[in-house]
Amino acid sequence: MKIKLLLTFFIFSLTIYSQEKYEYYGGVKLNGDDKTIISYRLVFTEQDGKITGYSVTDLGGEHETKNVVSGFYNKKTKEFTFKEKDILYTKSPISDDMFCFINFTGKVKLVNDNSAMEGDFKGLFKNNTKCIDGTITLIGNAKIYKMLNKLNKKIQRSGKVDEETKRKVNPVAILDSLKVNNLIKNQNLNVFVDSDKVLLEIWDAGKEDGDKISLRQNGEFILRDYQVTNKKRIVTIDMSKTTTFQITALNEGTVAPNTAMIRLVDKDRTVELMSNLKQNESASITLIKRKE
Repeated sequence: MKIKLLLTFFIFSLTIYSQEKYEYYGGVKLNGDDKTIISYRLVFTEQDGKITGYSVTDLGGEHETKNVVSGFYNKKTKEFTFKEKDILYTKSPISDDMFCFINFTGKVKLVNDNSAMEGDFKGLFKNNTKCIDGTITLIGNAKIYKMLNKLNKKIQRSGKVDEETKRKVNPVAILDSLKVNNLIKNQNLNVFVDSDKVLLEIWDAGKEDGDKISLRQNGEFILRDYQVTNKKRIVTIDMSKTTTFQITALNEGTVAPNTAMIRLVDKDRTVELMSNLKQNESASITLIKRKE
């Protein structure tokens, strides 16, 4: 019996550790006259040649969008293929049928997070018709942080930069902040879901500081003068129709601004964000049932 348990644990451990996780940062440029480079983050795991993960476009921007990513990797040929498919969330007002998804195939040496990824991609709509092609340039997470840490050391050692500026322009902290999906004044986040019922969780992820909010569901109050605490408040949402939540900051607690962690649970998918509001400011979340 003990031997069987040990074998099971050993096999399970091998499965877990055979999964390699990678994270890349960089930008995409669309073909045409527009020279704008759009920030891009790619996070995925590779197991037995199968790629699963997500991408985030326009990090921290007004059109920030998170997509599900899938693909394949051939260790022998170094061919790496991934494509964006379902939208998890977007701050853009454009409907999901109008989004142009990245489809990339190129040679990538997936050794560690120091590797780079560069090449052309095809842009395809959800129905696989052509949209806008472009180029993608990404650098591994480890290499990015190594560069930013070097830059930060130079800034911190400089006698020409005051302490307040040093704190504000820490490049490592700035990059880390982009990993958090912040919901700010007058922003609306569109979240696409598959379930008939979705859970919405609200709590204070840090030190409780007396932040109070109100929460409306399709215009009707479901939370009034609610003080956010470390204990999660859970709301079950019936997705028989599109639902919009409006969160309003009633104060700024003892530490400004008013912040609340919000998690949406849709089957095995979760979307986390943090409201970041001053007193009397509002932001909203719209839940949209994905079309079959």
